[in-house]
Amino acid sequence: MNVWKYLLAASLGNMIAGPLGAIAFTAGAFFLGKKNNFRNPGAAFNKQQGIYALGLVVLCAKLAKADGRVTKDEISKFKKIFRIPNENLKEVGAIWNEAAQSSAGFEPYAEQLSATFRRSPQMLEQIILGLFEIGYADHDLSNPELRYIKKVSQIFGIDQQTFNRLRNSRPEFNKEDPFKVLGAKKSQSTSEIKKIYRNLARKNHPDSLRSSGITDPSLIKKAKENFQNINDAYQQILKMRGES
Repeated sequence: MNVWKYLLAASLGNMIAGPLGAIAFTAGAFFLGKKNNFRNPGAAFNKQQGIYALGLVVLCAKLAKADGRVTKDEISKFKKIFRIPNENLKEVGAIWNEAAQSSAGFEPYAEQLSATFRRSPQMLEQIILGLFEIGYADHDLSNPELRYIKKVSQIFGIDQQTFNRLRNSRPEFNKEDPFKVLGAKKSQSTSEIKKIYRNLARKNHPDSLRSSGITDPSLIKKAKENFQNINDAYQQILKMRGES
């Protein structure tokens, strides 16, 4: 199912509760209140997937205003990164705008995500990774943006080592050091790095998202890209050491 298509309708139907459901309900009441042709997704709607997608939109929108300004680059980057279908851009944009304009803090939304996915830490790490991608949209991660992402990661229970790895895990964040992508040290042996790689590969495999209820094609494709980055970094290290 295309999760983006039904976020507002599901919120209006009280299928998503908590702070995330409330902010989407407000956006939906305004956007869909003038329409009479939207469909309630009913039992086919995956609630966990809806919470995950809503959390991405809301936390990324809050990040975009962390340094006091919201640029078109950040909004466009979000839509591009998560491959929002053209026919759903306005609905997702309505949620983004509501989150960006709301004076409410980000903490309740982060806490709801943390509680929902406390047994699926890879899901929370994917959200932090998405925040970094938005933060780097204008190639300049500001100090307020970095502090924001750090605070969200603390609510998620992400340790400093994992935070540092996520910060360096995308090619556009770090173009030179594959060790940082894996959160490894150059002084570690190849066998030690192999253990780190295998753990990351297992935790970040796209199947781990599917097992957590995420089936939306755009979200699965993002997971595949992140998984490939981990593989590429490991292969680069082996090549650097003449062991490929």
